[in-house]
Amino acid sequence: LIEKLSISLSNASFFYGFEYLGIGERLVQTPLTDRCYLTLTQALHFRLGGNPFGPAGTGKTESVKALGGQLGRFVVVMNCDEKFDFGAMGRLFCGLCQVGAWGCFDEFNRLEERILSAVSQQILTIQQGLLQRQTSIELLGRSIRLHNNVGIFVTMNPGYAGRSNLPDNLKNLFRAVAMVIPDRKLIAQVMLFSQGIVSAEQLA
Repeated sequence: LIEKLSISLSNASFFYGFEYLGIGERLVQTPLTDRCYLTLTQALHFRLGGNPFGPAGTGKTESVKALGGQLGRFVVVMNCDEKFDFGAMGRLFCGLCQVGAWGCFDEFNRLEERILSAVSQQILTIQQGLLQRQTSIELLGRSIRLHNNVGIFVTMNPGYAGRSNLPDNLKNLFRAVAMVIPDRKLIAQVMLFSQGIVSAEQLA
């Protein structure tokens, strides 16, 4: 690139990724999304991962995707289940590291505890590589290129049946942000105003 566009939020600064994402629907900005964006960008600034957690339908995954869109990053969403193993997670991390995409692992705590413990070592290797500005790291026994735009995010529904507890060494690799039920009235109001409806306040 001949020119770079820098985006800043608080003390964190990022170069725009220029990933072509098309013209999709925009997420309505609320105080909840502002707080989520601030936590996730601070996590990226310190080369950590982001962990939005909360009940279903609170916009955890959508917030990660929306933030990625605003920074021009390609966001890959993967729904975790019991069938994911150490090798599968490693191959996904290898791909993300080489292209500089963001990985959002939905319902991360559905993975078995033994897998979570092994995965934490892979994530630690990536984060240490980013912190030390390395150009390559060792994953799954081979050397792979490390792009400095890579980001790893996990979402969780705590307290649901069949969910594992995150090991402490894995919790330390992520900055957590609690997501609550969003202000639906405010969202409806903004969406109606965006369609040119002048009586949006009463309708919402």
